[in-house]
Order: sequence, then structure tokens, then C-alpha cells
Amino acid sequence: MPIDSGYPGPAGRPATPAARPAYSSRTPPPESTGAEVNYIVKQIEARTPMVVKLSGGEIVRGVIEYYDRDLLKLTRRGAPSLLVRKENIDYLHKDEGGRGHRD
Repeated sequence: MPIDSGYPGPAGRPATPAARPAYSSRTPPPESTGAEVNYIVKQIEARTPMVVKLSGGEIVRGVIEYYDRDLLKLTRRGAPSLLVRKENIDYLHKDEGGRGHRD
């Protein structure tokens, strides 16, 4: 026996769970807003010293030279450049102390 919600459905029939669409009319949120790309491009162009905290707890400092969907290239002063996979980054921010590499 169908469940009666008390509200009439199409053509005056009671609305039942089976009569309602199984999908939402809202579109899902976009996978990417582009904010990450805009932020990284701005830091690359300005050669901003950055602090990158890795998921293992290690902190590295340098200037982002390159990025793509999966990784960042971080150029460091007095140390070799690093290619860091984005999945291994907890967070990154500007190096307010300015101890990164800047030309």
C-alpha cells in the first residue's frame, strides 16, 4: 500500500515516494573553483617566498617555480630544488619572515 503524504500529486493523486524523482534538481558543486590555480600563479609571478608543510610534519621553504595538477617545484636557497606531490602537502602559505629564496 503506498504511503500517503497528504499532499496531492500530479492529476490530484496522492504523492508517493515512488512518484518523486530519484535525483536532485540541484547541480553538484564544481570539482574545482580555480582559486588554488589563481593563488599559486600569483605567488609564482611575484616570486613570493613560501612555507610548505608536508603531511609527514616536515616544513620546507622556497619559491614556487612550477606547478601542475599533481605537483609543485619549490626552489630553495642553499639547497636543491624539490618536486613535491600536492597529495603530500598539508598546507602552504607566504613566508612572512622572508627566509625563502628571492632574486
